[in-house]
Amino acid sequence: MIVVNTLVGAGYEREVYLHPARDDIVIKISKKGAVDRNHLDHAYLTRIKSHPILPKMHGWVDTQMGPGLMFERVRDANGETSMNLKMALRTGRVSPEEGRSLLKGALSALGKDAIIVHDDKTLDNFVVEEGPSSRRLVMVDGFGPSFMTYKTRLRLRYPLFAREKLLRCSFKLNALLKKEVKALNRNRKLIEGATLQAG
Repeated sequence: MIVVNTLVGAGYEREVYLHPARDDIVIKISKKGAVDRNHLDHAYLTRIKSHPILPKMHGWVDTQMGPGLMFERVRDANGETSMNLKMALRTGRVSPEEGRSLLKGALSALGKDAIIVHDDKTLDNFVVEEGPSSRRLVMVDGFGPSFMTYKTRLRLRYPLFAREKLLRCSFKLNALLKKEVKALNRNRKLIEGATLQAG
């Protein structure tokens, strides 16, 4: 058993900790009473093996807080933890045009391989990995089945149904991006207006 201490993220269902002995690994631990997303993710990623837009899974580990599922820690070329797409837009690291291009490319790659996506309510599931000469999005959460239902089994068996679900999610995610960019532009204009008045 290992003892985890460094919390690096949290969602509704899981907390994410840095591995105490490996800084290239994070451990996702399910919250008490929440949906056991770890077992759903493990089953799904075991089925599809790997995908360039999804994080690499490294299996189970026992912690003082219960079983945890290990994943690669998505980092930039300088070793820092990659920003999520929303934060990258807000800090100016990624322009709105590049953000749209990155999201379009990621969704296209997911659709090509009929990857199931269930969370279309936030852009925080996508992180911007800064490589030596390029950027890409990695979807660190919100993929795979949300629950094992009849529709889920159809999507697992027939790629057409998975792509149809992804298409609906894509519309919502692109709408979220558009809303975020609109808010950024509005805030920028307010700041520019205040600066002119102060001058």
